[in-house]
Amino acid sequence: RGVGMDVVRSNIEKIGGTIDMVSIEGTGTTFSIKIPLTLAIVAGLIVKAGDNRYAIPQISVLELVRASDNSEHKIENIKDTPVLRLRNRLLPLVYLNEVLGVMTREEIEARDADRERSDDFIVVTQVGPFTFGVVVDQIFDTEEIVVKPVAPILKNLKSTQVTPF
Repeated sequence: RGVGMDVVRSNIEKIGGTIDMVSIEGTGTTFSIKIPLTLAIVAGLIVKAGDNRYAIPQISVLELVRASDNSEHKIENIKDTPVLRLRNRLLPLVYLNEVLGVMTREEIEARDADRERSDDFIVVTQVGPFTFGVVVDQIFDTEEIVVKPVAPILKNLKSTQVTPF
């Protein structure tokens, strides 16, 4: 009936797309929505670090591991470097809170010592030839995410690259 179609049209136009409508009496209505090729839909695993949610591309996720002190999977430290022993292989770990600057390693360890629950959620990830684990606070579900280009006003900002090793 067209209720709310103006909202749909304005949102599609915001990302550079178009919407066309053809209505034939007695036959029906056809809507054609065109979005630019610069947009992509990516499946992402939603995780939590601190108070925020983040998406990890599903294509990079190999498996999810729940580690605890009383299970076969637990986090160990070798020369102050956290690792996960997974199927007789040592997997280097990074803490998402630490990488994003939300918390320091000392704050994470102090928080974990105060919690009753000692479970750690680890996303085993492969990026190029590197396989490593990302320790997160919580794992949710996968979602389809629309990735669109950065707004022109933000293109001139300098970026900081974060390296996990």
